[in-house]
Amino acid sequence: MYDKIVIKATVDKEDMETIILRNYLEECTRGGELYYRSTAYAHLDGVHLELRGNLLRCKCSLCKLWEKQRTGRLDNWRPMTFAMAVGTLRQLLARLCVDPLRAVATYYEIGLTMKMEHPAEQYIRQVEEASGRFLWNDANYPEFRQKTTEKSKYYRKVLKIYDKTFEADSRGRHHVPDNVLRIETVYRHQRTPLTQLADPLFMAKLGRIFYRDWSEMQFARQLKAAKGIKLSQLDKAREIQRLGVTRYKERYRQLYREGQITRKQWETIRTFADRWPRHCQDYTEQPGPLETEFKEHLLRGYQAGIFMPRRKL
Repeated sequence: MYDKIVIKATVDKEDMETIILRNYLEECTRGGELYYRSTAYAHLDGVHLELRGNLLRCKCSLCKLWEKQRTGRLDNWRPMTFAMAVGTLRQLLARLCVDPLRAVATYYEIGLTMKMEHPAEQYIRQVEEASGRFLWNDANYPEFRQKTTEKSKYYRKVLKIYDKTFEADSRGRHHVPDNVLRIETVYRHQRTPLTQLADPLFMAKLGRIFYRDWSEMQFARQLKAAKGIKLSQLDKAREIQRLGVTRYKERYRQLYREGQITRKQWETIRTFADRWPRHCQDYTEQPGPLETEFKEHLLRGYQAGIFMPRRKL
């Protein structure tokens, strides 16, 4: 379930030449400082490196590296378990001559890809909150293609849901099937030892948190009225559910002032809104088919992805 990761490690000086040659790093200077970094080859290889003195910074996607071993293609839309991710990480560290005891992850993602029955956009349109935080449309994407919780520098944990099919198509990768939805929990500004990141107990804890956060995600729900409730009252209740009492009253007060509804209609609407705290118990929320399907996929993905490696790094 691990995907993108940023690693910072201290390497031995006798290994530096091996790292430079093995990963085709180019020599650079800036302000009199000599350092090494990846060339354009990294876009094909999937591993972006920077070596300053004996400090190595590595940025990659464990999911893409795992897929490359299988198919020769850098891709991250297929499901992946923690065990697969740790095995890929172990191979990466061997290639980079990095001792896990001298390395930390400053950024990492936990993600789950789900093949849905409907376009991913429909699910994203309905979600409103995750882990008690509001989900905003990402300004870098068209509406309802990606939503995230707030990403300011003060948040070390960000939740993201997006249309994987759309993202792949926009980058020229047209092999991703239709209706693929992806959810991710991003951990930023971290200093997590790699030995801890690959520890089965730690991964089990991360998996439980991931499942809890996304299983509590709030979808827009339909109201079901108790027996005897009129259809007109149900329509008013649904609008209050969507707008809230204050915005609902403000909307119709403005329509009354503009002459678009009569005084009697306005008084009926205002009375209904004022009595809402007493009458809301006559209505119950029901999860819709999209929410039900999402949570079934989430549970199956969590159960499949949580399988742990038999040994640590």
